[in-house]
Amino acid sequence: MRQFSRITARVTILALLLIGVSGCAVKNRAAPISNAFLEDRDTTVVDETLPFNHAWIDTNLPNTYDKVFFRSVSIDKIPGGAWKKSESIVVSSETEFKNEAQKLADYFKKQLNDKVDKFKKAKFTTVEQPVKGGLVFDIALTELEFAHPVYQAGSMLVPVPGTSIALAAVTDPHVAFAARVYDGETGKLVATIADRKYPPARLLDFNKLTFRSPNREICSIWAEIIAEGLNRDEFATVSPRGYFRLLPW
Repeated sequence: MRQFSRITARVTILALLLIGVSGCAVKNRAAPISNAFLEDRDTTVVDETLPFNHAWIDTNLPNTYDKVFFRSVSIDKIPGGAWKKSESIVVSSETEFKNEAQKLADYFKKQLNDKVDKFKKAKFTTVEQPVKGGLVFDIALTELEFAHPVYQAGSMLVPVPGTSIALAAVTDPHVAFAARVYDGETGKLVATIADRKYPPARLLDFNKLTFRSPNREICSIWAEIIAEGLNRDEFATVSPRGYFRLLPW
């Protein structure tokens, strides 16, 4: 009985420590969005119709665009040393981290094109170069942390209420991006957006048991939001796609 009490006490202390650390993680979630890639812009500006941490659209932007060119999704703005937060059996060096980051950037660009092309009753079509009547997106990933499958598997097995949530908060994968949007004919900057996103919360999240899935889900959600934003009626509010999901995948 005494031994059981000692084990319970140790596990409870561990849980409390993790919850304390998770408070730091929550604070990080609420931190201002980075101005990387948007150094000359005021990233505190928001547009209430778009579910992004930062959004600015030229008020004189005409409503005549019908084409979009997603020119680039780069990884150059991810801070040096960021790979250490993603260190795992998959990522053991900065080189491996950059390889995975580039794969994610390529996936994000493909999702953007796919979501716009497949949007129901789409006003926009994708093109492969800047054109008159088109918008040009240059995008940069500015933060990136991949999933930690071992920690996540452990959090599902810890028999202490709250510990699973604490572990999830400490090891949550996330991505942040910034975008500069130009007029395809004049090259004038007409919009900027930036956002940091974590995967939707789930009671059991099997996605986090894989290395790449959570970040890919985030990029897919962003692509859906951008596709809707391009095709929306003027001043219509774009859905944030929700922050909680019941399905565990």
